[in-house]
Amino acid sequence: MIKETMTKDERLQAAITLDHVDRHPVFPILVTSAPRLYGITQAAAWQDHDIARDALIRCYKEYGYDCISKPNYYYPMLPGKLTAAPVRNLIPGRQLGEDDLYQIDERVLFEREDYDKIAALGWNGFWDEHYEKISRKSLEKFSAMQAISNQLYCDDMKICEDDGIPVHLGVAVDSVLMAFSLSRTLTEFTRDLHEVPDKVEAAMKASCDDLIANSIQVCKNNGKMMAFVVLERGSGFYYRLKIFERFEWPFLQRYVDAFVSEGIMPWLHFDTDWGMNLPYLKKLPRGKCVCDLDSTTDIFQAKEILKDHMCISGDVPAALLTLGKPEEVVDYCKKLIDEVGDGGGFMLTTGCECPINVKPENLRAMVETGRNYQGKRKGTRASSPDPRKELSSIVRPQGRIAEAFGNLQYDDIEKLVETAISENSDPLDILDQCKAGMDTVGELYSTGEYFLSELILSGDMFKKVVDIIKPFIAKGSSASSLGRVVIGTTKGDIHDLGKNIVATLFGTSGFDVIDLGVDIDPVIFVDEISKTDAKVVAMSALITPTFDSMKTVVDLMKERGLRDDRFVIIGGGPTTAAVRDYVGADAWSLNPVVGIHMCKEFLR
Repeated sequence: MIKETMTKDERLQAAITLDHVDRHPVFPILVTSAPRLYGITQAAAWQDHDIARDALIRCYKEYGYDCISKPNYYYPMLPGKLTAAPVRNLIPGRQLGEDDLYQIDERVLFEREDYDKIAALGWNGFWDEHYEKISRKSLEKFSAMQAISNQLYCDDMKICEDDGIPVHLGVAVDSVLMAFSLSRTLTEFTRDLHEVPDKVEAAMKASCDDLIANSIQVCKNNGKMMAFVVLERGSGFYYRLKIFERFEWPFLQRYVDAFVSEGIMPWLHFDTDWGMNLPYLKKLPRGKCVCDLDSTTDIFQAKEILKDHMCISGDVPAALLTLGKPEEVVDYCKKLIDEVGDGGGFMLTTGCECPINVKPENLRAMVETGRNYQGKRKGTRASSPDPRKELSSIVRPQGRIAEAFGNLQYDDIEKLVETAISENSDPLDILDQCKAGMDTVGELYSTGEYFLSELILSGDMFKKVVDIIKPFIAKGSSASSLGRVVIGTTKGDIHDLGKNIVATLFGTSGFDVIDLGVDIDPVIFVDEISKTDAKVVAMSALITPTFDSMKTVVDLMKERGLRDDRFVIIGGGPTTAAVRDYVGADAWSLNPVVGIHMCKEFLR
């Protein structure tokens, strides 16, 4: 048992400023899982404000962690236009099932031609004019809801603090890039960066100060001087460094400088893999920010880069907390404390939000390890070898259309295809050239020269070409197929971006693709497998409750005698090898190109 000599507030502050701590702070970023732990449905928590808050308080007292991030998730402070994109939440008991996890309905909130207007009016001015066009609420009603929400937050915070429960979060704010990407959708925003980058940049510059000022005002209103900055889509997982350096990094610097000057601590929440971006964080002021990681970025690499400069928070994975054993949780937490906690500047937290279906025994194992394990110095961690191929090994395809695809000449591809059609080229030959170009894109993605954004653009290009040549393909003619694949996102999950990218890659790789869409009932999934005799089954998940519906698909396949001689592959942010084994799949990958290769190898 560690002898505690600091208060919880002192411990947290010391960890952030890289000073000595009696032990590392430990707390799950726990919100939606608290009601589930006590048999309360998500719908009930959304409908009754007091139920949601009391579940969070009860969970804090039972498990004994150091703090809660905010006192009530279901009425977040000042949502929408002031500090984030005004996205629509799909709410349990309304658009979703009674105990489903809430999700975001990502859709286009403004058009490309609106960038000029945003550049002229700024973030606040634009939404003052535009909000009612995308919502059934009037701006007056929306402002009233914000005022009520902020007052509820302050009231709940006082209830918690009167009960001895520390609360630190003052505001949650999207990064400028994140706000714009959510407002346009990732696919459309990626095209905007490629086709109208100057317009995007001008609009972002005009919006940054509004987002900063709004956030500062919220913190002053509730007295909590911590800004949770939501970062995801500017990472090296999505974009090359040139994009990051132009459209994410300068605005993040402005956020940090402004917040620090006001005495607000920036809690930088990095979803997805930010490994290649981490060195930039050393340019931010020492001991003033938190680098909060979601278990996708290598937290041990982050320690090597940021030690003695920035506190690191993380990163117990969602899959481990939902599917692992308590002893596995203990082992991983000890490893984090030994290596990332060595020398201080560490907080033991969950990798992003604690999963809604966390096992109580695993949550307890995490918290008790953090409270009772002092850690030991491990020394230097060996660097991992770079598994990437040499760029020179890429074979460039022959043919002007194939070259245009491989080089992502988005503006040229339609003209080239239309010219080839007018010259009576065989539409299937054109399609083969496009597939060869897509193969090049996939190879360059595997080497690290291309990023997820390039896969998105190439997929969009391929769909355009198919639309152009489809009327010219004679009935009965077809390219040879590797086989059929049924792909979809199973029940409880409406996310489709990753699934859509993989479905496109399946198509360009020679598969016949049956894309079922999202939120697919396992019975429907298996019915389609039986009907089409597909030999490959691909399932995607972005939230942990989807693990069970994926497992149900595989179990139903077994019951119906459809499991043998079929290849089941899964993917998506929270999936791991352990999730693969739990589901009963054959393979798992977070790399779309690698996943397609696995399926090809199986069919061979």
